[in-house]
Amino acid sequence: MISSFLDQQAILFVDTADRLASLARDALVHARLPSFAIPYAIDVLTTGSYPRLPTCIRDKIIPPDPITKIEKQATLHQLNQILRHRLVTTDLPPQLANLTVANGRVKFRVEGEFEATLTVMGDDPDVPWRLLKLEILVEDKETGDGRALVHSMQINFIHQLVQSRLFADEKPLQDMYNCLHSFCLSLQLEVLHSQTLMLIRERWGDLVQVERYHAGKCLSLSVWNQQVLGKKTGTASVHKVTIKIDENDVSKPLQIFHDPLLPASDSKLVERATKIDHLSIEKLLIDSVHARAHQKLQELKAILRGFNANENSSIETALPALVVPVLEPCGNSECLHIFVDLHSGMLQLMLYGLDQATLDDMEKSVNDDMKRIIPWIQQLKFWLGQQRCKQSIKHLPTITTETLQLSNYSTHPIGDLSKNKLFIKLTRLPQYYIVVEMLEVPNKPTRLSYKYYFMSVSAADREDGPVMACLLQQFKINMEDMTFGPKIGIQLRTGTKRKFSDDSCPVEPKKTKLSGEMRAFNRILAHFVAMCDTNMPFVGLRLELSSLEIPHQGLQMEGDTFSHAIRILKIPPCKGLNEETQKALDRSLLDCTFRLQGRNNRTWVAELVFANCPLNGTSTREQGPSRHVYLTYENLLSEPVGGRKVVDMFLNDWNSIARLYECVLEFARSLPDIPAHLNIFSEVRVYNYRKLILCYGTTKGSSISIQWNSIHQKFHISLGTVGPNSGCSNCHNTILHQLQEMFNKTPNVVQLLQVLLDTQAPLNAINKLPTVPMLGLTQRTNTAYQCFSILPQSSTHIRLAFRNMYCIDIYCRSRGVVAIRDGAYSLFDNSKLVEGFYPAPGLKTFLNMFVDSNQDARRRSVNEDDNPPSPIGGDMMDSLISQLQPPPQQQPFAKQPGSSGAYPLTSPPTSYHSTVSQSPSMMHTQSPGTLDPSSPYTMVSPSGRTGNWPGSPQVAGPSPATRLPGMSPANPSLHSPVPDASHSPRAGTSSQTMPTNMPPPRKLPQRSWAASIPTILTHSALNILLLPSPTPGLVPGLAGSYLCSPLERFLGSVIMRRHLQRIIQQETLQLINSNEPGVIMFKTDALKCRVALSPKTNQTLQLKVTPENAGQWKPDELQVLEKFFETRVAGPPFKANTLIAFTKLLGAPTHILRDCVHIMKLELFPDQATQLKWNVQFCLTIPPSAPPIAPPGTPAVVLKSKMLFFLQLTQKTSVPPQEPVSIIVPIIYDMASGTTQQADIPRQQNSSVAAPMMVSNILKRFAEMNPPRQGECTIFAAVGDLMANLTLPPGGRP
Repeated sequence: MISSFLDQQAILFVDTADRLASLARDALVHARLPSFAIPYAIDVLTTGSYPRLPTCIRDKIIPPDPITKIEKQATLHQLNQILRHRLVTTDLPPQLANLTVANGRVKFRVEGEFEATLTVMGDDPDVPWRLLKLEILVEDKETGDGRALVHSMQINFIHQLVQSRLFADEKPLQDMYNCLHSFCLSLQLEVLHSQTLMLIRERWGDLVQVERYHAGKCLSLSVWNQQVLGKKTGTASVHKVTIKIDENDVSKPLQIFHDPLLPASDSKLVERATKIDHLSIEKLLIDSVHARAHQKLQELKAILRGFNANENSSIETALPALVVPVLEPCGNSECLHIFVDLHSGMLQLMLYGLDQATLDDMEKSVNDDMKRIIPWIQQLKFWLGQQRCKQSIKHLPTITTETLQLSNYSTHPIGDLSKNKLFIKLTRLPQYYIVVEMLEVPNKPTRLSYKYYFMSVSAADREDGPVMACLLQQFKINMEDMTFGPKIGIQLRTGTKRKFSDDSCPVEPKKTKLSGEMRAFNRILAHFVAMCDTNMPFVGLRLELSSLEIPHQGLQMEGDTFSHAIRILKIPPCKGLNEETQKALDRSLLDCTFRLQGRNNRTWVAELVFANCPLNGTSTREQGPSRHVYLTYENLLSEPVGGRKVVDMFLNDWNSIARLYECVLEFARSLPDIPAHLNIFSEVRVYNYRKLILCYGTTKGSSISIQWNSIHQKFHISLGTVGPNSGCSNCHNTILHQLQEMFNKTPNVVQLLQVLLDTQAPLNAINKLPTVPMLGLTQRTNTAYQCFSILPQSSTHIRLAFRNMYCIDIYCRSRGVVAIRDGAYSLFDNSKLVEGFYPAPGLKTFLNMFVDSNQDARRRSVNEDDNPPSPIGGDMMDSLISQLQPPPQQQPFAKQPGSSGAYPLTSPPTSYHSTVSQSPSMMHTQSPGTLDPSSPYTMVSPSGRTGNWPGSPQVAGPSPATRLPGMSPANPSLHSPVPDASHSPRAGTSSQTMPTNMPPPRKLPQRSWAASIPTILTHSALNILLLPSPTPGLVPGLAGSYLCSPLERFLGSVIMRRHLQRIIQQETLQLINSNEPGVIMFKTDALKCRVALSPKTNQTLQLKVTPENAGQWKPDELQVLEKFFETRVAGPPFKANTLIAFTKLLGAPTHILRDCVHIMKLELFPDQATQLKWNVQFCLTIPPSAPPIAPPGTPAVVLKSKMLFFLQLTQKTSVPPQEPVSIIVPIIYDMASGTTQQADIPRQQNSSVAAPMMVSNILKRFAEMNPPRQGECTIFAAVGDLMANLTLPPGGRP
């Protein structure tokens, strides 16, 4: 392709050269070049111009110079004069009178048709007119969309036609006008026809029809064709509008003709309907029908005037409408508006509030015959009267209806009333109705008279059945006389209901016109309804009070007769209230008044005024001579206001006031004689006759509220906190139910305060015990056990259950002490146990460590305490039961004669065991010198005479030291194994830890039921016993992070010792019998072990290890093993699986166990290994973050042919904001080969594998570089190398 193209190009070049050579040789043989134009070149090069240009060229190309501006103005001015002269001398039609001469032109403008611009080409009169510009002014503003109606080619044709007429005609301007005017009229007629078609298509439809259209001549339209609209059949009137061009005088505009002719009543409307200079067919039609609508409304007004000569309806012309007052005086919104539809000519009616169906019926009837408007207006008058009544009472609690189903309607006088009536139901009083009857006023067609009836109905037999009309017996006031004066009176129809009537319209007389709504307000009806709604509830309440024979003063007027009230003269006495209290309450009651309040008038308020209040609270409202108590009662909508339920609720509240008043009165009489400590402990915060609120405590931050519950017929107690303690929990919430039961059994406020005083400090201490369930405490790791369960038994007896195994009974006593015993023993027989609990060995000895040495001067030995004389067992339990459960006939306060109702509060409390019959073994040790003179407890004689102390109703006595020689709580030698009392912990000291310099206790035989005898502790000692504190006797670094109370540590150690006994039987350990109580001895192949409670504190379980071969063990290794057992194995949180894992370690060979001990030493003393990068922790149970080999909490030591255990490594150096990095390392030791490696356990999917890989590599490298020797263990060496060399990447976490 390329080569052929190049060949073709070469051929063309060769051919061109041949042709040029032939032309030069043949045709141009004698051709010569002209001589050079040297002069022209010199002119151009020297002067830059071309003066020698030929003239013919210059004249053809360069135009002549234009005339000047002055010459132009002179020429145009002269031309204007010529035009004016021509116009004066020419026959000019009058339609062209609107002309303008300027700039040598004359402009003729005919509005709405055309605009022509002409001039002349000279001053000769015979010079014809020249048409310069032609513009058609006909516009279609509705359908033209702003576009020109005549095409430019049509304009050019008309321009040429007119110019030809101007040249040839004798009257050129007249002929020009006739030609253009004829064209414009035809164009206007065409525009109107197109508007009509669009109007029919888009808006009017069949409401307008084109009767005839002749292009360029006429257009005839028909409107209001009733036959087409389907309103009538047969002959129907047709209204036509014809638009035509006047054939006799073509110069006239379009002519408008109406058939039938428009009425001459309103000349302005007729004038607008006969012009179409706006060129809008719709506006023309609207003007036409507007005039006809005005005529139609005039005919309707004449009909109304024939019915009522004084009618004052008005016609509005802006929108054809007839405004007819239905019920005078009438506002604009209450008038009947009759409109004429401009499209169809139909009458349309509108009345605010009337339903559409009625309006449609009215329109159909009136359009058929306009005279039917009269009965409709009469009907609307009654309807409007009903609407006025409804509007007047819409703000009142009523329901209105035009009909009411009555079972006795035909026989009752209500049936004799006119059919135009309104039933008004009082919603707050559903059994009462107001009936409004509406009647015609003679000779006043636009007036109504009203009659008002008050009717009561009885309930129907069936729920959905009609009610029965009854009669109202009387009215006490003439409401109309009270409201409007003597013009309106009360009429009574014989045998019917009472009624109000008037002779004229009850609305206000006509005043200055403000609004129709205000003038239509029916004040009589509104006042009548309001008074009935206000007074009838009091009537109902009065009837209920009378039926219950409660004396009252009847309905009373208050506040200048603007409010009502009913005063009760005497309230019936309450059942179960003693006569003295009832009389005191009646004397203190000054007034009892019932009133209604609230917007809905359904809220009763009973105001009680009391004098001589027995208690004064700290509130400023309670400092006056009288107290006002307001009781409110809400009536449900389904119940009548003022019914029996309100009276019953009031009587219940009065009973509550009386019940509480009885307790308060007794409390007030006892106030002068109660001990000073109770006065300091409590204060009366509020007493409002319905509720008594007492604040108690050191800061008065706790509160107790007492009130009578009429529904449950018992006192209700609620607890709370105030002041600085607001938001905290009240410690007595634990025994709230027991306090309530105690107070209902013995409603004594002083006794309640004494119980609160005796129990506040113990409960504050008890509430500090942990009660959250924990997992992993036993071998069943998935089972949660609650650490402490608080089980209140009575208001002064609280039982503590520890892990559902051990039970501690705490009895709150007076004088700031508590009695504690082992709750596993039965109260009735201490040789029997409570089902589900186990005795806690050594509890008595442990509790004696917390006994205050200042309680009593008497001392006794632990042997006497743990081995009491035989008569004590049954007798003491019987006496304890009798103290905890006082006989029902025994009153906590025994009234003394001549004390005026006051109770003896100065007598000392009874002894702790007042009912114990003393045996000779008890009597021989009692002497008057055994009591401390400073002791607050009174010494009791052997006669057993007792007194009743109000402060402790259930544990009614002080320390057992006053009765039993072996129960003195003040003698430390009898409760503590410490010989010197100065070393015993004392109450009130700031230290919460046990002393560590106490000598070991004496080894005395224990009795299993010794702990069933209560031990007396002070409140401060109980607080030390139950408050979480560090473990005594341990270095803070060795103690664990889990803080617990001494009691929890003791019980936890006991339960761990119990677990250890069971584990020894299950594991391959040999149990050694021991004669020491509470000591467990066992041995392994290499070690002999002794486990017992710490003799100093009894709060830790200690291990004493003795090796079989002393040469294999160093003393410090044995000490590390013992400390590890005490702090990490048998310490908090006391898990059984840690013991299982530790006993497995003890059964390991000696060289393996010694390496494990070295690791334990690193854990106990991490500061001694400064060269290591990690701290180590020996995991006895599988932690949650360990590889999923077993559930968390499972024993983490497996000892078979290989040993598996877990270590937790924690990085020593870490960035302060971040937590130290910790990893769990499972290590397996092969006893046969002596290698230590990381156990290959599959990891969780979302865990990192970087740290396990690094640990495995370090252990493998250590095994390669340090091959194990025979008889040596590599565990500690491998772990030490791992802790020294393991380095995680920066920022990386396991």
